[in-house]
Amino acid sequence: MPVKNAAQYLEQCMDSIVHQSYGNWELIAVDDGSTDNSMEILENYERYNPRIKVLESTEGGIIPALQMAFEHSSGEFITRMDADDVMPTRKLEQLFDAIEGEPKKTVVTGKVRYFSDKKVSEGYKRYESWLNTVVEDESFRENLYRECVIASPNWMVHRSCFEDDFAISSLEYPEDYDMVFKWFDHGYEFKSVNSVTHLWREHPERTSRNSENYQQKAFFELKTKRFIQHFNDQIQGVQVIGAGEKGKLVSEILSRNNVSFQWYDLSPKREDIQSVMALNKQLTILSNWPADERIQEDITKFLRKMNLKFGQELWLF
Repeated sequence: MPVKNAAQYLEQCMDSIVHQSYGNWELIAVDDGSTDNSMEILENYERYNPRIKVLESTEGGIIPALQMAFEHSSGEFITRMDADDVMPTRKLEQLFDAIEGEPKKTVVTGKVRYFSDKKVSEGYKRYESWLNTVVEDESFRENLYRECVIASPNWMVHRSCFEDDFAISSLEYPEDYDMVFKWFDHGYEFKSVNSVTHLWREHPERTSRNSENYQQKAFFELKTKRFIQHFNDQIQGVQVIGAGEKGKLVSEILSRNNVSFQWYDLSPKREDIQSVMALNKQLTILSNWPADERIQEDITKFLRKMNLKFGQELWLF
């Protein structure tokens, strides 16, 4: 668990870990240069609980803190926690029950729920709903390039992942998304727990709100880069659908990487769907996905007629 200036929420987080229904755990908490009393709180919990180990990182950043934590861990299975969030009481029990006995190349995840001292924003509510649908349907591959399909502090994996396949220190920001791509690259299977296994706190100081490493541009840089690498042998036949902000971002990154592509506009109006009749069965990025379910159905039917299938030739960005 990386910790930086989380004192306001840290005791609630630590209590949720200490009171887990499953008791055979260790917590490696790494302070990442806090200037508040986070370290004092962590050391107090360490003093009274031998399962807790507190370390200090001198490098700075979440990735070095996570790498340090892993290097000092001894457990057979690894999970991550964020210092401003809360574990439901049965989180570790449910994730462990789901992964025990599975092949080593298995990642287990569950649903999430946002909470806040104030009202949860509509954007986070939409992401929560989408992510939980992905978990229910286990449609991780189909949605790989749309958003990060596994919540950063809501997974469990065998420790051999970070010993034999890739080191945490090899990740790029946003590290949670890059980890998902690496899991896919190394042939991991994904398994869902059909219940809420993480409580995500929304607040103004959250790292995802304030760091450039977690803004939309950073996510598009990473996923477009991984897209180019993954489809290297097909990359000269790319079609980009959508001329909005996301379409422009994707197109700019493809151009910068010398990838040729065809670019089509798809206005979110039902009568404009047929305007992209030039489409053919090529590698396709769809960056325009309207909220109206009727329009979604029309777009899906049209793309199906063009023999473009989500998760195969067609990827929603």
